[in-house]
Amino acid sequence: MHIQLEAPDKHAIRSYSDAEITVDSIAYQQSVIIGKDTIISEWPVHSIQELNEKNLAPILELEPEVIILGHQQPGVYIPVLVMQYLSKQRIGIECMSIGAASRTFNVLLSEQRNVVAAIIFS
Repeated sequence: MHIQLEAPDKHAIRSYSDAEITVDSIAYQQSVIIGKDTIISEWPVHSIQELNEKNLAPILELEPEVIILGHQQPGVYIPVLVMQYLSKQRIGIECMSIGAASRTFNVLLSEQRNVVAAIIFS
């Protein structure tokens, strides 16, 4: 019998906390966008309320089918105008804690889905 270990996905989130995430042995403590082939480490968003068409543009350039939004603000939701904007483009968005977002992103990435994680650090 031959056993072959699967290679981990290139940009899978290796570890996370409420203060940082680690991807490819690099720790990020500021808001970051992670796609299957791209990391945008200078994303100037510090709260969900700041989301708008302009600061979603780098995410949309990655042509996701779904955006996983991780944040540290329990009980705060994505602005309705942002939801409508993404809905018109047929892009799903899910909002959750950083830990849940990291785990969900990794699962969808391993399924070869076109997913983007947007992690917001305050």
